[in-house]
Amino acid sequence: MISNPRTSRRGLVPAASAALAVALVLAGCGRREGTGAAVEKKPVTRPNILLLTVDTLRADHLSAWGNPRPTSPILDRMAAEGVRFSTARVHRPKTTASFTSIFTASYCSDHEVRKIGEPASCNLDFLAEELRELGYQTHAVVANAALAREFRFDQGFDTYIETWKVEPKTPGLDPTGARAVSDLATALVDTLSDDRPFFLWVHYVDPHEPYAPEEEFRDLYQEDAHAGAAAEVPVSKHDHRQSFGGIARKQLVDGRTDLPFYVSRYDAETRYADQEIERLLESLRRRDFYDDMLTVMTSDHGESLGEHNYWFDHGMFGFQTCLHVPLIVRFPGVLAPRVDEDPVELIHLAPTILSWAGKPLRQGGWARGKSLIPRLRGEVAAPDTITFSEAGYSRRNNWVHVAADRRFALHHLVGSFDGKRVAGREGARYALFDLESDPGETADVSDRFPDDFARLKAALDAWEAQAPLPLTLGSEECGDAREVEENTVEQLRTLGYV
Repeated sequence: MISNPRTSRRGLVPAASAALAVALVLAGCGRREGTGAAVEKKPVTRPNILLLTVDTLRADHLSAWGNPRPTSPILDRMAAEGVRFSTARVHRPKTTASFTSIFTASYCSDHEVRKIGEPASCNLDFLAEELRELGYQTHAVVANAALAREFRFDQGFDTYIETWKVEPKTPGLDPTGARAVSDLATALVDTLSDDRPFFLWVHYVDPHEPYAPEEEFRDLYQEDAHAGAAAEVPVSKHDHRQSFGGIARKQLVDGRTDLPFYVSRYDAETRYADQEIERLLESLRRRDFYDDMLTVMTSDHGESLGEHNYWFDHGMFGFQTCLHVPLIVRFPGVLAPRVDEDPVELIHLAPTILSWAGKPLRQGGWARGKSLIPRLRGEVAAPDTITFSEAGYSRRNNWVHVAADRRFALHHLVGSFDGKRVAGREGARYALFDLESDPGETADVSDRFPDDFARLKAALDAWEAQAPLPLTLGSEECGDAREVEENTVEQLRTLGYV
Protein backbone atom coordinates (compact mmCIF):
# COMPACT_ATOMS: atom_id res chain seq x y z
CA MET A 1 0.00 0.00 0.00
CA ILE A 2 1.37 3.37 -0.98
CA SER A 3 -0.05 4.93 2.16
CA ASN A 4 2.85 3.23 3.97
CA PRO A 5 5.64 3.98 1.49
CA ARG A 6 8.59 2.93 3.59
CA THR A 7 7.39 -0.69 3.61
CA SER A 8 5.60 -0.66 0.29
CA ARG A 9 8.53 -1.87 -1.80
CA ARG A 10 9.64 -4.77 0.32
CA GLY A 11 8.03 -8.12 -0.56
CA LEU A 12 11.25 -9.64 0.79
CA VAL A 13 11.95 -13.35 1.31
CA PRO A 14 15.26 -15.20 1.54
CA ALA A 15 16.45 -16.48 -1.85
CA ALA A 16 19.26 -18.87 -2.70
CA SER A 17 20.08 -16.77 -5.75
CA ALA A 18 20.97 -13.91 -3.40
CA ALA A 19 23.65 -15.79 -1.48
CA LEU A 20 26.50 -14.11 -3.32
CA ALA A 21 24.94 -10.71 -2.77
CA VAL A 22 24.73 -11.30 0.98
CA ALA A 23 28.37 -12.35 1.06
CA LEU A 24 29.35 -9.21 -0.82
CA VAL A 25 27.53 -6.97 1.63
CA LEU A 26 29.23 -8.66 4.56
CA ALA A 27 32.60 -8.39 2.85
CA GLY A 28 32.07 -4.75 1.92
CA CYS A 29 30.55 -4.12 5.52
CA GLY A 30 23.83 19.34 -35.64
CA ARG A 31 24.78 22.24 -33.24
CA ARG A 32 27.10 21.46 -30.46
CA GLU A 33 28.69 23.20 -27.54
CA GLY A 34 32.37 22.81 -26.78
CA THR A 35 35.26 21.93 -29.04
CA GLY A 36 33.88 18.60 -30.28
CA ALA A 37 37.43 17.24 -30.46
CA ALA A 38 38.49 13.97 -28.86
CA VAL A 39 41.36 14.04 -26.37
CA GLU A 40 42.85 10.60 -27.14
CA LYS A 41 45.78 10.72 -24.74
CA LYS A 42 46.27 6.97 -24.89
CA PRO A 43 45.11 4.05 -27.01
CA VAL A 44 41.78 2.55 -26.06
CA THR A 45 42.20 -1.13 -25.23
CA ARG A 46 39.27 -2.94 -23.64
CA PRO A 47 38.31 -0.36 -21.00
CA ASN A 48 36.44 -1.11 -17.82
CA ILE A 49 32.79 -0.22 -18.39
CA LEU A 50 30.08 1.09 -16.05
CA LEU A 51 26.51 1.18 -17.29
CA LEU A 52 24.61 3.32 -14.81
CA THR A 53 20.83 3.46 -15.21
CA VAL A 54 18.18 5.22 -13.16
CA ASP A 55 14.59 4.05 -13.57
CA THR A 56 11.79 6.44 -14.56
CA LEU A 57 14.09 9.45 -14.88
CA ARG A 58 12.86 12.36 -17.00
CA ALA A 59 15.69 14.33 -18.55
CA ASP A 60 14.05 17.66 -17.77
CA HIS A 61 14.06 16.90 -14.04
CA LEU A 62 17.86 16.84 -13.88
CA SER A 63 19.62 20.13 -13.24
CA ALA A 64 21.88 19.71 -16.28
CA TRP A 65 18.77 19.52 -18.47
CA GLY A 66 17.17 22.63 -17.00
CA ASN A 67 15.51 21.74 -13.71
CA PRO A 68 15.93 24.80 -11.45
CA ARG A 69 16.02 22.51 -8.44
CA PRO A 70 19.48 21.12 -7.63
CA THR A 71 18.34 17.52 -8.04
CA SER A 72 21.47 16.02 -9.58
CA PRO A 73 24.86 17.55 -8.69
CA ILE A 74 26.68 14.24 -9.14
CA LEU A 75 25.12 13.43 -12.50
CA ASP A 76 25.59 17.07 -13.53
CA ARG A 77 29.31 16.73 -12.83
CA MET A 78 29.41 13.53 -14.86
CA ALA A 79 27.68 15.34 -17.72
CA ALA A 80 30.16 18.23 -17.53
CA GLU A 81 33.04 15.75 -17.76
CA GLY A 82 31.61 13.80 -20.70
CA VAL A 83 29.40 14.05 -23.75
CA ARG A 84 25.86 14.98 -22.77
CA PHE A 85 23.16 14.13 -25.31
CA SER A 86 20.43 16.69 -24.79
CA THR A 87 17.80 14.73 -26.76
CA ALA A 88 18.01 10.99 -26.14
CA ARG A 89 14.82 8.95 -26.55
CA VAL A 90 13.75 5.45 -25.57
CA HIS A 91 11.98 3.01 -27.86
CA ARG A 92 9.17 2.02 -25.53
CA PRO A 93 8.54 3.63 -22.13
CA LYS A 94 8.29 0.38 -20.15
CA THR A 95 11.22 -1.14 -18.31
CA THR A 96 11.24 -4.67 -19.74
CA ALA A 97 10.83 -3.57 -23.35
CA SER A 98 13.21 -0.65 -23.07
CA PHE A 99 16.09 -2.65 -21.63
CA THR A 100 15.55 -5.46 -24.12
CA SER A 101 15.99 -2.86 -26.87
CA ILE A 102 19.07 -1.39 -25.20
CA PHE A 103 20.77 -4.75 -24.66
CA THR A 104 19.93 -6.22 -28.09
CA ALA A 105 20.16 -3.00 -30.17
CA SER A 106 16.76 -3.69 -31.66
CA TYR A 107 13.19 -2.39 -31.69
CA CYS A 108 10.17 -4.04 -30.11
CA SER A 109 9.05 -5.19 -33.56
CA ASP A 110 12.28 -7.20 -33.67
CA HIS A 111 12.42 -8.77 -30.19
CA GLU A 112 8.61 -8.73 -29.52
CA VAL A 113 8.98 -7.86 -25.83
CA ARG A 114 6.46 -5.15 -25.00
CA LYS A 115 5.01 -5.65 -21.54
CA ILE A 116 6.25 -6.10 -18.00
CA GLY A 117 6.81 -9.73 -17.09
CA GLU A 118 7.23 -10.84 -20.70
CA PRO A 119 10.54 -12.73 -20.77
CA ALA A 120 13.11 -12.11 -23.43
CA SER A 121 14.01 -15.07 -25.58
CA CYS A 122 17.09 -16.98 -24.47
CA ASN A 123 18.10 -16.93 -28.15
CA LEU A 124 18.39 -13.15 -28.21
CA ASP A 125 22.00 -12.00 -28.32
CA PHE A 126 22.49 -9.75 -25.27
CA LEU A 127 25.22 -7.17 -24.67
CA ALA A 128 26.56 -8.93 -21.57
CA GLU A 129 26.90 -12.20 -23.46
CA GLU A 130 28.98 -10.49 -26.13
CA LEU A 131 31.18 -8.81 -23.54
CA ARG A 132 31.74 -12.06 -21.66
CA GLU A 133 32.87 -13.68 -24.91
CA LEU A 134 35.34 -10.81 -25.26
CA GLY A 135 36.83 -11.76 -21.91
CA TYR A 136 35.02 -9.30 -19.66
CA GLN A 137 33.89 -9.91 -16.09
CA THR A 138 30.15 -9.19 -16.17
CA HIS A 139 28.25 -8.13 -13.06
CA ALA A 140 24.89 -6.47 -12.35
CA VAL A 141 22.94 -5.03 -9.44
CA VAL A 142 19.30 -4.26 -10.28
CA ALA A 143 16.46 -2.91 -8.15
CA ASN A 144 13.41 -3.29 -10.41
CA ALA A 145 11.65 -6.67 -10.46
CA ALA A 146 10.77 -6.08 -14.10
CA LEU A 147 14.44 -6.96 -14.69
CA ALA A 148 14.33 -10.18 -12.69
CA ARG A 149 16.32 -13.22 -13.73
CA GLU A 150 12.95 -14.92 -14.18
CA PHE A 151 12.60 -12.73 -17.30
CA ARG A 152 16.10 -13.72 -18.53
CA PHE A 153 17.84 -10.39 -17.97
CA ASP A 154 20.67 -12.29 -16.28
CA GLN A 155 21.82 -13.58 -19.69
CA GLY A 156 25.56 -13.11 -19.96
CA PHE A 157 26.18 -12.00 -16.36
CA ASP A 158 28.62 -13.77 -14.05
CA THR A 159 26.88 -12.12 -11.07
CA TYR A 160 23.28 -10.91 -11.10
CA ILE A 161 22.09 -9.36 -7.84
CA GLU A 162 18.37 -8.62 -7.46
CA THR A 163 18.14 -6.28 -4.49
CA TRP A 164 14.59 -7.22 -3.43
CA LYS A 165 15.85 -10.75 -2.75
CA VAL A 166 18.57 -9.57 -0.39
CA GLU A 167 18.13 -8.55 3.24
CA PRO A 168 19.63 -5.03 3.58
CA LYS A 169 22.58 -4.68 5.93
CA THR A 170 20.69 -1.83 7.65
CA PRO A 171 17.53 -3.16 9.36
CA GLY A 172 14.35 -1.61 8.00
CA LEU A 173 16.03 -0.18 4.92
CA ASP A 174 14.05 -0.44 1.70
CA PRO A 175 15.87 -3.23 -0.23
CA THR A 176 15.12 -1.56 -3.57
CA GLY A 177 15.96 1.98 -2.45
CA ALA A 178 19.07 3.76 -3.64
CA ARG A 179 20.98 3.25 -0.40
CA ALA A 180 20.55 -0.52 -0.49
CA VAL A 181 21.54 -0.58 -4.17
CA SER A 182 24.74 1.33 -3.46
CA ASP A 183 25.52 -0.92 -0.48
CA LEU A 184 25.42 -3.96 -2.76
CA ALA A 185 27.14 -2.27 -5.69
CA THR A 186 30.03 -0.89 -3.64
CA ALA A 187 30.58 -4.28 -2.02
CA LEU A 188 30.67 -5.80 -5.49
CA VAL A 189 33.25 -3.23 -6.65
CA ASP A 190 35.56 -4.44 -3.87
CA THR A 191 35.54 -7.94 -5.43
CA LEU A 192 36.35 -6.91 -9.01
CA SER A 193 39.46 -8.54 -10.39
CA ASP A 194 42.34 -6.45 -11.75
CA ASP A 195 43.47 -9.10 -14.22
CA ARG A 196 40.78 -8.51 -16.85
CA PRO A 197 38.31 -5.74 -17.68
CA PHE A 198 34.83 -5.63 -16.22
CA PHE A 199 31.35 -4.62 -17.31
CA LEU A 200 29.27 -3.44 -14.36
CA TRP A 201 25.59 -2.56 -14.70
CA VAL A 202 23.93 -0.84 -11.73
CA HIS A 203 20.23 -0.01 -11.95
CA TYR A 204 18.51 2.25 -9.40
CA VAL A 205 14.71 2.16 -9.23
CA ASP A 206 14.30 5.59 -7.61
CA PRO A 207 12.43 7.78 -8.62
CA HIS A 208 9.79 5.23 -9.64
CA GLU A 209 6.35 5.62 -8.03
CA PRO A 210 5.63 5.38 -5.10
CA TYR A 211 7.74 8.47 -4.53
CA ALA A 212 9.21 7.48 -1.17
CA PRO A 213 12.84 8.46 -0.60
CA GLU A 214 14.53 8.01 2.73
CA GLU A 215 13.06 10.25 5.42
CA GLU A 216 15.84 12.84 5.29
CA PHE A 217 14.90 13.63 1.67
CA ARG A 218 11.10 13.51 1.79
CA ASP A 219 10.48 17.20 2.46
CA LEU A 220 13.54 18.46 0.61
CA TYR A 221 11.69 20.50 -2.03
CA GLN A 222 8.24 20.87 -0.49
CA GLU A 223 6.81 24.37 -0.93
CA ASP A 224 10.05 25.82 -2.29
CA ALA A 225 10.26 28.56 -4.91
CA HIS A 226 9.94 25.98 -7.71
CA ALA A 227 6.87 24.14 -6.44
CA GLY A 228 4.78 25.24 -9.41
CA ALA A 229 1.18 26.26 -9.68
CA ALA A 230 -1.35 24.69 -7.37
CA ALA A 231 -3.27 21.81 -8.94
CA GLU A 232 -5.36 18.92 -7.65
CA VAL A 233 -4.70 15.29 -8.49
CA PRO A 234 -8.01 13.64 -9.46
CA VAL A 235 -8.82 10.73 -7.17
CA SER A 236 -11.33 8.07 -8.13
CA LYS A 237 -13.57 6.10 -5.78
CA HIS A 238 -12.24 2.82 -7.14
CA ASP A 239 -9.76 0.66 -5.27
CA HIS A 240 -7.89 -0.66 -8.29
CA ARG A 241 -4.82 1.22 -9.45
CA GLN A 242 -5.25 3.69 -12.29
CA SER A 243 -3.25 6.43 -13.98
CA PHE A 244 -5.30 7.97 -16.79
CA GLY A 245 -7.87 10.46 -15.55
CA GLY A 246 -6.57 10.29 -11.98
CA ILE A 247 -5.37 7.85 -9.36
CA ALA A 248 -7.08 5.44 -6.98
CA ARG A 249 -7.49 6.17 -3.29
CA LYS A 250 -4.89 3.58 -2.34
CA GLN A 251 -2.30 5.42 -4.44
CA LEU A 252 -2.44 8.55 -2.31
CA VAL A 253 0.72 9.32 -0.36
CA ASP A 254 0.02 10.73 3.11
CA GLY A 255 -3.52 11.49 1.92
CA ARG A 256 -2.24 14.32 -0.28
CA THR A 257 -4.06 15.40 -3.45
CA ASP A 258 -1.96 18.47 -4.38
CA LEU A 259 0.20 17.94 -7.47
CA PRO A 260 3.21 20.02 -6.28
CA PHE A 261 3.59 17.62 -3.36
CA TYR A 262 4.07 14.65 -5.71
CA VAL A 263 6.37 16.48 -8.13
CA SER A 264 8.52 17.59 -5.18
CA ARG A 265 8.66 14.00 -3.94
CA TYR A 266 9.70 12.85 -7.42
CA ASP A 267 12.51 15.40 -7.45
CA ALA A 268 13.50 14.41 -3.91
CA GLU A 269 13.81 10.78 -4.98
CA THR A 270 16.02 11.89 -7.87
CA ARG A 271 18.26 13.76 -5.44
CA TYR A 272 18.35 10.71 -3.16
CA ALA A 273 19.46 8.47 -6.02
CA ASP A 274 22.03 11.05 -7.11
CA GLN A 275 23.61 11.10 -3.64
CA GLU A 276 23.82 7.31 -3.52
CA ILE A 277 25.35 7.23 -7.00
CA GLU A 278 28.17 9.34 -5.57
CA ARG A 279 28.94 6.49 -3.12
CA LEU A 280 29.18 4.05 -6.01
CA LEU A 281 31.51 6.33 -7.96
CA GLU A 282 33.71 6.87 -4.91
CA SER A 283 34.09 3.11 -4.49
CA LEU A 284 35.30 2.92 -8.10
CA ARG A 285 37.72 5.77 -7.47
CA ARG A 286 39.15 3.97 -4.45
CA ARG A 287 40.00 1.05 -6.75
CA ASP A 288 41.54 3.48 -9.30
CA PHE A 289 38.92 2.51 -11.88
CA TYR A 290 36.67 5.53 -12.36
CA ASP A 291 39.07 8.11 -13.73
CA ASP A 292 39.95 6.15 -16.84
CA MET A 293 36.89 3.92 -17.37
CA LEU A 294 34.02 4.23 -19.84
CA THR A 295 30.81 5.31 -18.10
CA VAL A 296 27.42 5.37 -19.82
CA MET A 297 24.50 6.83 -17.85
CA THR A 298 20.86 6.78 -19.00
CA SER A 299 17.29 5.75 -18.07
CA ASP A 300 14.76 3.26 -19.36
CA HIS A 301 11.97 5.87 -19.65
CA GLY A 302 10.56 9.04 -18.14
CA GLU A 303 7.36 9.69 -16.19
CA SER A 304 4.11 11.57 -16.74
CA LEU A 305 3.47 13.86 -13.78
CA GLY A 306 -0.09 14.77 -14.68
CA GLU A 307 0.55 15.97 -18.23
CA HIS A 308 -2.19 14.88 -20.64
CA ASN A 309 -4.30 13.81 -17.64
CA TYR A 310 -1.87 10.92 -17.11
CA TRP A 311 -0.76 10.60 -13.51
CA PHE A 312 2.49 9.16 -12.14
CA ASP A 313 2.91 6.48 -14.78
CA HIS A 314 4.49 5.67 -18.13
CA GLY A 315 3.82 3.42 -21.11
CA MET A 316 0.38 4.48 -22.34
CA PHE A 317 1.45 7.47 -24.43
CA GLY A 318 4.44 8.40 -26.59
CA PHE A 319 4.85 11.96 -25.33
CA GLN A 320 8.29 13.37 -24.56
CA THR A 321 7.56 13.26 -20.82
CA CYS A 322 8.04 9.49 -21.05
CA LEU A 323 10.39 9.15 -24.05
CA HIS A 324 13.01 11.83 -23.35
CA VAL A 325 15.73 10.56 -21.00
CA PRO A 326 19.23 11.65 -20.00
CA LEU A 327 22.24 10.18 -21.75
CA ILE A 328 25.84 10.81 -20.72
CA VAL A 329 28.99 9.15 -22.06
CA ARG A 330 32.09 9.88 -19.99
CA PHE A 331 35.51 8.60 -21.04
CA PRO A 332 38.37 10.64 -19.56
CA GLY A 333 41.40 11.00 -21.80
CA VAL A 334 39.41 9.87 -24.82
CA LEU A 335 36.33 12.12 -25.16
CA ALA A 336 36.32 15.87 -24.75
CA PRO A 337 33.40 17.26 -22.72
CA ARG A 338 30.65 18.79 -24.81
CA VAL A 339 26.92 18.78 -25.53
CA ASP A 340 25.39 17.00 -28.53
CA GLU A 341 21.99 18.52 -29.25
CA ASP A 342 20.87 16.19 -32.02
CA PRO A 343 18.44 13.36 -31.24
CA VAL A 344 19.81 9.92 -30.51
CA GLU A 345 18.26 6.46 -30.04
CA LEU A 346 19.33 4.14 -27.24
CA ILE A 347 19.69 1.17 -29.60
CA HIS A 348 23.09 2.64 -30.47
CA LEU A 349 24.52 2.15 -26.97
CA ALA A 350 25.31 -1.58 -27.24
CA PRO A 351 27.32 -1.35 -30.48
CA THR A 352 29.15 1.69 -29.10
CA ILE A 353 30.16 -0.24 -25.97
CA LEU A 354 31.05 -3.35 -27.98
CA SER A 355 33.23 -1.38 -30.38
CA TRP A 356 35.26 0.09 -27.53
CA ALA A 357 35.47 -3.38 -25.96
CA GLY A 358 37.19 -4.68 -29.07
CA LYS A 359 34.42 -6.42 -31.01
CA PRO A 360 34.74 -5.96 -34.78
CA LEU A 361 31.48 -4.50 -36.08
CA ARG A 362 30.31 -5.00 -39.61
CA GLN A 363 29.93 -1.53 -41.15
CA GLY A 364 30.11 -0.06 -37.66
CA GLY A 365 26.88 -1.68 -36.53
CA TRP A 366 25.36 -4.46 -34.45
CA ALA A 367 21.73 -5.51 -34.98
CA ARG A 368 19.81 -2.24 -35.62
CA GLY A 369 22.33 -0.04 -33.84
CA LYS A 370 25.39 1.83 -35.06
CA SER A 371 28.45 2.75 -33.04
CA LEU A 372 28.29 6.33 -31.79
CA ILE A 373 32.07 6.60 -31.47
CA PRO A 374 32.58 8.82 -34.55
CA ARG A 375 29.78 11.09 -33.34
CA LEU A 376 31.12 11.11 -29.78
CA ARG A 377 34.52 12.16 -31.09
CA GLY A 378 32.92 15.00 -33.03
CA GLU A 379 34.07 13.52 -36.33
CA VAL A 380 30.59 13.35 -37.85
CA ALA A 381 27.46 15.41 -37.43
CA ALA A 382 23.96 13.97 -37.05
CA PRO A 383 21.75 16.38 -38.98
CA ASP A 384 18.09 15.59 -39.51
CA THR A 385 18.25 12.56 -37.19
CA ILE A 386 14.85 10.94 -36.63
CA THR A 387 14.15 8.70 -33.64
CA PHE A 388 11.46 6.02 -33.52
CA SER A 389 9.44 4.92 -30.50
CA GLU A 390 6.21 3.21 -29.57
CA ALA A 391 3.84 3.15 -26.61
CA GLY A 392 0.34 1.99 -25.80
CA TYR A 393 -1.56 -1.15 -24.88
CA SER A 394 0.43 -4.11 -26.14
CA ARG A 395 -2.19 -6.67 -25.18
CA ARG A 396 -4.74 -5.11 -27.55
CA ASN A 397 -2.34 -3.85 -30.23
CA ASN A 398 -3.51 -0.31 -29.50
CA TRP A 399 -0.22 1.44 -30.00
CA VAL A 400 1.20 4.87 -30.62
CA HIS A 401 4.14 5.01 -33.00
CA VAL A 402 6.29 8.15 -32.86
CA ALA A 403 8.83 9.61 -35.27
CA ALA A 404 10.61 12.67 -33.89
CA ASP A 405 13.46 14.95 -34.87
CA ARG A 406 14.82 17.98 -33.03
CA ARG A 407 11.72 20.11 -33.56
CA PHE A 408 8.73 17.92 -34.39
CA ALA A 409 7.14 14.70 -33.12
CA LEU A 410 4.63 12.83 -35.28
CA HIS A 411 2.31 10.39 -33.49
CA HIS A 412 0.57 7.60 -35.40
CA LEU A 413 -2.34 6.01 -33.55
CA VAL A 414 -2.53 2.33 -34.41
CA GLY A 415 -5.48 0.03 -33.80
CA SER A 416 -8.40 1.53 -31.91
CA PHE A 417 -6.37 3.91 -29.79
CA ASP A 418 -8.49 6.92 -28.74
CA GLY A 419 -7.47 9.87 -30.92
CA LYS A 420 -9.07 12.34 -28.55
CA ARG A 421 -6.56 11.46 -25.84
CA VAL A 422 -3.56 12.16 -28.06
CA ALA A 423 -4.65 14.61 -30.75
CA GLY A 424 -7.59 16.22 -28.99
CA ARG A 425 -10.18 15.06 -31.51
CA GLU A 426 -12.17 11.92 -32.21
CA GLY A 427 -11.01 9.68 -35.02
CA ALA A 428 -7.53 11.17 -35.29
CA ARG A 429 -4.92 8.84 -36.75
CA TYR A 430 -1.96 11.24 -36.81
CA ALA A 431 -0.91 14.25 -34.76
CA LEU A 432 2.11 16.50 -35.29
CA PHE A 433 3.52 18.45 -32.36
CA ASP A 434 5.95 21.36 -32.51
CA LEU A 435 8.38 20.63 -29.67
CA GLU A 436 10.00 24.04 -30.03
CA SER A 437 6.93 26.19 -29.44
CA ASP A 438 4.81 23.58 -27.66
CA PRO A 439 7.12 21.30 -25.61
CA GLY A 440 4.11 19.97 -23.73
CA GLU A 441 2.69 18.52 -26.98
CA THR A 442 -0.78 19.99 -26.53
CA ALA A 443 -1.71 21.20 -30.03
CA ASP A 444 -1.75 19.27 -33.31
CA VAL A 445 -0.03 21.42 -35.99
CA SER A 446 -0.32 19.04 -38.94
CA ASP A 447 -2.17 21.64 -41.01
CA ARG A 448 0.39 24.37 -40.29
CA PHE A 449 3.44 22.31 -41.27
CA PRO A 450 2.39 20.00 -44.12
CA ASP A 451 5.94 19.48 -45.41
CA ASP A 452 7.23 18.37 -42.00
CA PHE A 453 4.17 16.18 -41.54
CA ALA A 454 4.84 14.48 -44.90
CA ARG A 455 8.55 14.08 -44.20
CA LEU A 456 8.06 12.45 -40.81
CA LYS A 457 5.15 10.34 -42.04
CA ALA A 458 7.30 8.94 -44.85
CA ALA A 459 10.02 8.06 -42.34
CA LEU A 460 7.48 6.50 -39.97
CA ASP A 461 5.87 4.51 -42.79
CA ALA A 462 9.26 3.09 -43.75
CA TRP A 463 10.06 2.21 -40.14
CA GLU A 464 6.72 0.47 -39.65
CA ALA A 465 7.21 -1.49 -42.87
CA GLN A 466 10.62 -2.90 -41.86
CA ALA A 467 10.84 -6.66 -41.67
CA PRO A 468 11.87 -7.86 -38.19
CA LEU A 469 15.52 -8.72 -37.71
CA PRO A 470 16.31 -12.46 -37.52
CA LEU A 471 17.32 -12.31 -33.86
CA THR A 472 17.10 -16.03 -33.13
CA LEU A 473 20.84 -16.39 -33.53
CA GLY A 474 21.29 -19.83 -32.01
CA SER A 475 19.60 -23.21 -31.83
CA GLU A 476 19.38 -23.25 -28.02
CA GLU A 477 15.97 -24.21 -26.73
CA CYS A 478 14.65 -22.00 -23.96
CA GLY A 479 12.64 -24.78 -22.42
CA ASP A 480 9.86 -24.04 -19.98
CA ALA A 481 9.36 -20.51 -18.73
CA ARG A 482 11.14 -19.77 -15.48
CA GLU A 483 8.90 -19.82 -12.44
CA VAL A 484 8.43 -16.31 -11.08
CA GLU A 485 9.28 -16.17 -7.40
CA GLU A 486 6.73 -14.75 -4.98
CA ASN A 487 8.98 -11.91 -3.85
CA THR A 488 9.32 -10.83 -7.48
CA VAL A 489 5.53 -10.89 -7.88
CA GLU A 490 5.13 -8.81 -4.73
CA GLN A 491 7.68 -6.29 -5.94
CA LEU A 492 5.93 -6.03 -9.31
CA ARG A 493 2.65 -5.48 -7.47
CA THR A 494 4.17 -2.68 -5.40
CA LEU A 495 5.42 -0.94 -8.55
CA GLY A 496 1.93 -1.13 -10.07
CA TYR A 497 2.72 -3.82 -12.65
CA VAL A 498 0.48 -6.54 -11.20
